[in-house]
Amino acid sequence: MVRLVLRTLAAVLAVAAAAGAGLLVTMPAGVHGFGAMVAELQGHTDTRDAATAAQAPAGAVPYWTRAVGADVTVVRPGEAYGEDDGSVRADMDLPPGTAPPADCAPVARPGMPWDGGGPWPDLAGEQALVCEGWVTVVVDGHLYTWTGPDPQT
Repeated sequence: MVRLVLRTLAAVLAVAAAAGAGLLVTMPAGVHGFGAMVAELQGHTDTRDAATAAQAPAGAVPYWTRAVGADVTVVRPGEAYGEDDGSVRADMDLPPGTAPPADCAPVARPGMPWDGGGPWPDLAGEQALVCEGWVTVVVDGHLYTWTGPDPQT
């Protein structure tokens, strides 16, 4: 009897592990950690990955990045979040020497991006610019950019 219970328990654990592994495989690369996975599954976030910024959904990245961005992650509020308020955040790699357009303006208080979960560095001490209504910060060849219901100007 004990063997039957142990075998049943082992089978249940194996099925749960296989389901968990399958879930990890289907999550976008930008979803990091258990909390971010739960938020994604519950529809609080909608994370999309793209090999290039040109492949990102329309309006999900600043226009100027479409020709240069790579390894892109875009996070928007999901359906369970409520009304679409226009909040979006994206991060991507930039080729060496790439800088935001010259017409970008410094932002004294850039605010915080819509959270959406996932790891972002502390950008408090970095130079923030506003480009096309997007707050833009470049750190070591990586672009962090976001906009929200009240685009920066």
